This record gives sequence, C-alpha cells and structure tokens, in this order.
Amino acid sequence: MRRLGADVAVLTGYAAISFLYFGWRLLPHPGRYLVGGPNQRDPEIFIWSFAWWPHAIGHFTNPFVTHVIYAPTGINLMWTTAVPGLALAFSPVTVLFGPDVGYNVAALLLPALAAWCAYRLCRYLTGSLWASLVGGYLFGFSSYVLGHQVAGHLNLTSVFVLPLVALALVRYVRGELGARGLAWRLGLLLAFQLMTSTEVLLTLTLMLALGLVLGLVFLRDERGRLLASLVPIGAGYVLAGIVTSPFLYYLHEGYTPSTYADPLFFSADLANLVLPTRLIAIGGPSLTGTTAHLAGNLNEQDFYLGLPLLAVLLVFALRVRRSAAARFLVAAFALVTLAALGQKLHVDGHRLFWLPWSLVAEKPLVNNILPARFALYAWLIAAVVTALWTSSQRGSLARSVVLPVLAVAALVPALQHADFRQRPERWAFFSDQLYKHCVPRGETLAVFPFGKWGDSLLWQAESGFWFRMAEGNMGRSSAYPPNFVSDPTIGKLTFKFIDPHVRPTMAELLRYAGSHGVDRIVSVVIHAYPDGTMMHAFGPVQLYGSVLVAPACGYPALQASQAPYAKILRLQRDLEHARTLLLSGHGAEAGVLVRRTAAVLKPIQANDTANADLEQAARFVGGGRTSPAKLGEASRALGRYASHIDSGIAQG
Repeated sequence: MRRLGADVAVLTGYAAISFLYFGWRLLPHPGRYLVGGPNQRDPEIFIWSFAWWPHAIGHFTNPFVTHVIYAPTGINLMWTTAVPGLALAFSPVTVLFGPDVGYNVAALLLPALAAWCAYRLCRYLTGSLWASLVGGYLFGFSSYVLGHQVAGHLNLTSVFVLPLVALALVRYVRGELGARGLAWRLGLLLAFQLMTSTEVLLTLTLMLALGLVLGLVFLRDERGRLLASLVPIGAGYVLAGIVTSPFLYYLHEGYTPSTYADPLFFSADLANLVLPTRLIAIGGPSLTGTTAHLAGNLNEQDFYLGLPLLAVLLVFALRVRRSAAARFLVAAFALVTLAALGQKLHVDGHRLFWLPWSLVAEKPLVNNILPARFALYAWLIAAVVTALWTSSQRGSLARSVVLPVLAVAALVPALQHADFRQRPERWAFFSDQLYKHCVPRGETLAVFPFGKWGDSLLWQAESGFWFRMAEGNMGRSSAYPPNFVSDPTIGKLTFKFIDPHVRPTMAELLRYAGSHGVDRIVSVVIHAYPDGTMMHAFGPVQLYGSVLVAPACGYPALQASQAPYAKILRLQRDLEHARTLLLSGHGAEAGVLVRRTAAVLKPIQANDTANADLEQAARFVGGGRTSPAKLGEASRALGRYASHIDSGIAQG
C-alpha cells in the first residue's frame, strides 16, 4: 500500500507540473482556449476526432468512414490522425463538457502519464525514488514532448505505452513474467498504440527488433530468455491484431503508398543536441536566430538534451562500460541517434553527407516515418541511463543531486512565451448556435476560410455535426480523398488558398458547389473571400453572427434553386436576343423577353440594392418603352455585374 500511495503521489505531482506548464493559461474557460501554439491547426483535428467517435457510435454510424467532411466523397479516417484510442478513452469528458475540454484534459494528462510510466520503469530498474523521479521527468517533459505539445500532436505526446512495453520485456527477461503474462500485456499495449498512432507503433516495432538484436549481442547471459521472448512477442502482436481487427481492415482499405512529408527535411540536426529552441527557458529565447537554421521546424526540433544530460550520458558510457547492460544502453542510444539524424547529416541546417537511413528511407511504410521522431526513443534511453547513474552516485551530492537537477532545469519550458496556448476564431454564427436558426440539420456547407486555412473543422465539432461540409482538414495532404482533391477548384482552395491571385472565381465555386452538393456558402466577414459582392453569385446574402450566408437564412438551398450568377448570364443573353429582335422589326417578341427579364431581375436587384450596374439594368428594362440602345446598355450593365461578382471587385 505504501508503494501504491507513493505512485499515486508521483502521478499527481507530474500532473501538477503539466498543469503549471500548460494548463493554468486555459483558466477560467478551459474550453475557450486550447493547448497548442498560436496558428497551429492540428489541435482541431483531434478536437474533431474526440467529437466524432462518441457521436458516430452513439448514432450507430460507421465511425471508420465519415461523409460529414469532404462531402459527398467522404474519407477513410484510418489513415488520418483520428486517434480513436484517445477519443474513446476521454469520451466521458467529451460528452459531459465538450470536445474542446476533452482535448485539453488529454493534452495535460498525456505528458504526466508518460513521465509516470517512465518513472515506473526507472523505479523497477533502480529502486531509487529520487533517481526515478528524475528519469520520469526527463522522458515525460523532454524537448520531444514540448515540441509536439506546441503543435497539439496528441498522437505523438501519447507515448506512455513505450516505457510500459520496456518494463514488461525486462520483467520477462528476468523471469518475473511468463509467456502468457508478456503476451497479453503486449497485446493490449500495442492495440492501444495502434489506435493512437500508427507511426509510433511502426517505430516501436523497429526499436523492439533493434533491442532484441542488441540484446543478443551484448546480453550474453540473457540470450535464452531473449530468444524465448520471440513467441510471446509474436503472440502479443496477434492479440493486438484481433482486438483492433476492424481498425486494421479499414487501415488496409485506405492504404496509399505515397509519402506524406519530406523525411530529409524532418531529420534531427546534430547541433540541436546542444542548442535549445525558443521553447526552452534557459538559453532558448536568446538563441532564436541561431536555431532558426536547424533542420525541420519548431515542432520537430526535439532532440535538445542539454549539456548536463549529455555530461551524464558521457560519464555513464565511460565509467560503466564493463557492464553488459550499460553497453547495451549506450549502443542503443548511439544507433537511435543515428536513425534520428535521417538520410543526411545536418549540422546547423547544413546537409553534409549521406547516412545509413537513406538505404531504407524510401521503402513502403518506412517512407512515412519522420526520422526526427526517433528522438523519442533516445529520450527514453537517456531517462533510464540518468536514473541508473543517479542511483549509483549516492555518496556524492554533486553527482547524485546537483547534476540531475541541472539536467531537469535545462528542459524547463519558456513559460514567459505564449507558445503553449491558442484561442481559435469563434464567430457568433457558430459559437451562439445561430446556425440552428439558419441551416436545416444535415445541410452541406462550404465554409470560408476553406479547410486547413480556417477553423471550420472546430466549428463543426462544436456543433455536434449539425451540418456537413464539402471540405476538411485531417492533416497530411496524402490523406485527402483522391477524387475530392482532383477537382481543380478544390485543389486551388486546398493548396493555394492563401494566394489571392489564384483563388477560384465565383463561376468556379458554383461548379464546385454543384458537383459537391453544397447547400449554402458561409464566409467569415473579416477574411473577405468570398466578400459581400462575390456572395451574390450564390443568392440572397445575409449578414448573421459575423458571417455572410448565401442563400440567406430561410431561402431555398443552393441545390434547390438556380444561382443568381447563372440567372444574370441568362438574362444578359435574353437582352441581346431582344435587342436583335427589335432591330429586325419583331417588337412583340422582343417585348415578351424584356418583360420576362424585368420580372426575374427585380428580386435580384432587391437583394443587392447598392449595386449601380443592377440598378441601371433594372431601370432600362422596367421603364415602359425601350429601344435597342437601352437594351444594349442594360446588357452591358449585367455583364459588368457578372464580372464584378465573379472577380470580387466591389461596385457601389
């Protein structure tokens, strides 16, 4: 009981540290702010996933494939970062308090849980409470975790499984676990990891194979148990496959061999071992100009160990090299570091020469591993080494206390910067649930800013999936449904939306809306695309809760009516035809066309009374007797209006 009480106290302590680092800024509204850096969109993927899984299961809907985004095509979620394991684990919080709070609670608990599981591993290996506390902290609050915490990558901060797998294997090798005990433990742990991050499961499998090989080389006295472990390890994978068989089926169905990121770019930089990024309090902010040159981006520059920890690793390697276990750990750390460096050695951003990882980097499955993320395993090894070294230095205060404290201090995040909190855009149309008075349940919307350029995924999740969207943002571009992004208009919106010179015209948006069953267009006013003038292409426009809606609330959906833009083009053709009839002496027939044009034009002009071209056209065709000249002027005015709403040039 005393050991259990200590373990609970340690977990509580790690959770308190996590809250101090990442949580207090969320108060007093833990659902308004999100854990993650400003302008990071990835947290919204996990919030959407946290909302989707309990929603789909509660509505007896297939949770593996959804059509509420990327409508009507839909998407297989298994090759996205949909984290069903985490979504289901935190579903009680999500159901009670909403997906934003569920996400935040998970983001706060996962580093603490990783630290605690590493603490359990270190406590088993060393028996020292102090050494294990240090080791647990180094893993759970490593620069790897800090980097992905900024990005809101729950799939990559959920790494508590790794030390538990290591603990089970060590206990088996020491004879404390039987084959069945190892098999069912591995089965459950691997199943959860598969449903949280397929990439981490793949790298875990590679590291497990590497560990077995190194064990056979260095741990000669344990070779029998290591060879015997192959059977329960295989059984564990089989059990994990059985538990996650539906997941595996859809994973197989959605597999694409393409690479979703650049492994050469996202490799660890050797200089990062000693150069902290701006996320680290000591030295990081002052070295921002220097670390800007490092390979990768801020989220993947996660191999900073710091000088104190490097000193511990060096001393450990030199002083305990006679120990087989020590040689095993040193060799494992060296090989994992080599893998993290990737295909080519990077030093301060400079690519120097090719490395062994280049031999396998393009192989299927492996080509979707970002080498920099192998730093995770280097951190676990470093945590264990530090715990072992600290526990062996009990006679020296400097070595057993001061150096470990310095190693911890070197990793404290820069709390003075707002890198760990964001406040996404929320407009009254969504946040005050005004959409319920405007959009019938189940309608399909195109929301602007489009896809990954805005927060529409978040708004849909917070609405409880009241509406579908003909767009989405589930992370990597290779996960987009192929027949969805093959549409040239969607290609522009998805990949080039930020460039105003290549944004689609309203005619292109109308074709996109027609082919994807879009019922209404919703545009956030301050982003001005489509702006108020452009929105008239889709019908009557209404400003409601800081967004523009077309067709306006209460009007028939876009799919049930002809868009004004198309009507304008048809009216322009009718006026040209009427002018020709007048010139050829067929006044009666021309009069019928003019009166029909006036009847159609009147409600369009009433919905855009500020437009001078519309007003001019309506005056020329609705003023009684007309002439070829007036019809020509009216036709040209409609042409200018069509051009204005297509290009977005306002006309007062």
